[in-house]
Amino acid sequence: MNSDKIYTLAFIFTNFPPEVSGSAQYNWERVLWLAEQGMYRVVVLAPDSQNTASLPSVPSHLSERLIIESYSSKPWLPYNIHYVPTVGAVRQIDRRLAFYKPDLITLVDVERAFLCASWQFPGKAYAKENKVPYLTEYQTDYYNFAGSYPSFKFLRNIFIRPLTKYFYHQFDTTIAPNKQINNHLKEIGIQNSVFISFFGIDLSLYSPSRRNRNLLDTWLSADEKNNKVLLFLGRISLEKRVDLLIEAFAKLKNRDDNYSLIIAGDGPSSAVNKLKSLAKSIPDIHFTGFIHGEAKANLLASCDMFCNPSPYETFGRTVVEAMASGIPVVAVDSGAVSEYMIDKINGYLFEPDNIEEFANTIAEASSNDNTEIIQKALQDATQLSSEQGSKNINDYYQQLLMPMNSENPLVLI
Repeated sequence: MNSDKIYTLAFIFTNFPPEVSGSAQYNWERVLWLAEQGMYRVVVLAPDSQNTASLPSVPSHLSERLIIESYSSKPWLPYNIHYVPTVGAVRQIDRRLAFYKPDLITLVDVERAFLCASWQFPGKAYAKENKVPYLTEYQTDYYNFAGSYPSFKFLRNIFIRPLTKYFYHQFDTTIAPNKQINNHLKEIGIQNSVFISFFGIDLSLYSPSRRNRNLLDTWLSADEKNNKVLLFLGRISLEKRVDLLIEAFAKLKNRDDNYSLIIAGDGPSSAVNKLKSLAKSIPDIHFTGFIHGEAKANLLASCDMFCNPSPYETFGRTVVEAMASGIPVVAVDSGAVSEYMIDKINGYLFEPDNIEEFANTIAEASSNDNTEIIQKALQDATQLSSEQGSKNINDYYQQLLMPMNSENPLVLI
């Protein structure tokens, strides 16, 4: 790659801070890392969330290398805590692309950019006219998520599958974050997909040294002081299957009363209220709402176990955060998690939708000496950092940005 040239990368995000999802947080960490490399000018176009001031602040030393601008947005009809581009936003985006003249364009979360949003593919016209790579990333597994919603479960193959195929055929390349997703995309006919392990977390925030049981007094009663504290942390929605955790916890409480469960996170009120109703008759379950930053890192390190019931993670950010925090993890043996977690080696795995096995696995993990498992998890988490993920995808960007007389030129749509 020509080291004398500064390449411009344009990212069109629908999932970017102030959104609190794992994907949004990674997207922020990724553009920071890319801007730090000195070989790029990184342009971010993100939803204004109807409040431009809520976008993250760029460090002063990156002010010329990382540019964040907003486009007009609205709450997304299927999931109104997310914001998506309006129809008029596409013209705004095209004007900014024409101004910045990017060498590569990535549109992230195409489903949210198109459906009930702009009804277009922002950036595609510019990419085609100027013959620059037009990429997307499969960050959210909408096809499998749909199985968690009764109204969509039987429509997946009728509507979502062909829509997914149509959407991702609009791009030169679809980047899949794990092998299972890449195989799934190819099975439904998306042959332009490539597997690149691009997700990761900022490891600097998470450490076993943050452990302080007194921090849990905010939520636990005096009678729970010596309980084994289980934690779920993340977005609360039907597809995260927190209901399975609550049901498994109820089984545990019937066997051994010395357990507490903290559910940290938030989501649509319908999903939160449904879970609170399910948990109402079960003692020692505590809902905290969203927890961020150092308070989140402290909470992760101070609990006794992290429980992840979600079967369709494209990465499992909070799983890796828990691994880096020095607590054992119990997770579903599916999705991306099953690609980096090995049962009884660096964590514990159970079969999807098996509540009895979920409860038994938690009981087993809580009775074991987990010293070796925790040490292996801490070691493995270092391979799942946002820095490593950014390096992986940067290698691919460099291939695409080579001169067109390269041995493997990109064929553009």
